[in-house]
Amino acid sequence: MIKTKSIYSPTDENDGLRVLITRFYPRGIKREKYDVWLRELAPSRELLRLYKTDEINWNDFLTKLLSELRDNDNSIDAIRTLNTKSNMQDITLLCYEKDGLPCHRHLIKELVGKPAMLASNFIPKNTNDHETIPMVV
Repeated sequence: MIKTKSIYSPTDENDGLRVLITRFYPRGIKREKYDVWLRELAPSRELLRLYKTDEINWNDFLTKLLSELRDNDNSIDAIRTLNTKSNMQDITLLCYEKDGLPCHRHLIKELVGKPAMLASNFIPKNTNDHETIPMVV
């Protein structure tokens, strides 16, 4: 099973493999709060800047992030590896944002669950539900 939560949320014995997917190291977090840090699953500095300064909206952010991931062999490998691991153990994807707020970890969860979407024409569908990111052709 693949789950998501904020790195600032309490750890749980059911989290399984805790995977940090942030671009920058989270303040105040000790190494023991996660098992592995996969920066290759985080948005680029430039994409984060565009979104944080309101130069692009959430849906454009997701579309550009998907493009970044598709163009990065390390990102593709990480998604495929997590997909394989998720068949053997629970995985929790961790980022900064609290539950219910927009966060790229929900897109990563969808991609880990269905890595074939990386090689297809799927794009994120416009949505205000930041925890469910339906994909459309």
